[in-house]
Amino acid sequence: MISIIANGFQLFVNYIVAIIVAIVLALALKLPLLPEKPIRFSWTKSALFPTPIFAIGILAIFYSLNIFWIYDGILIAILVGLFSAIFVKYLFDYIFPNPPQIEGGDI
Repeated sequence: MISIIANGFQLFVNYIVAIIVAIVLALALKLPLLPEKPIRFSWTKSALFPTPIFAIGILAIFYSLNIFWIYDGILIAILVGLFSAIFVKYLFDYIFPNPPQIEGGDI
């Protein structure tokens, strides 16, 4: 494990890189940009939610463990962005299944 102390600006840049990579790859994998309407009750996956949220969370775990790897964490930010988009596209439904549908009236 190689740990490097990074400054706050570099961490911010790494988070932005992870978010951009995650969204671009999610769009390339044909995820919709926004979920179905009404957005509040929609459980569909999209490029804006939950893809960048997973990227930020996984990257924060790496940084809290003081793992920056090489290039001040840029490479790990790109890898986390790639992983989060692939995870949301192919594995999200297996780990977090859709909630049961409520029959009857509106909520």
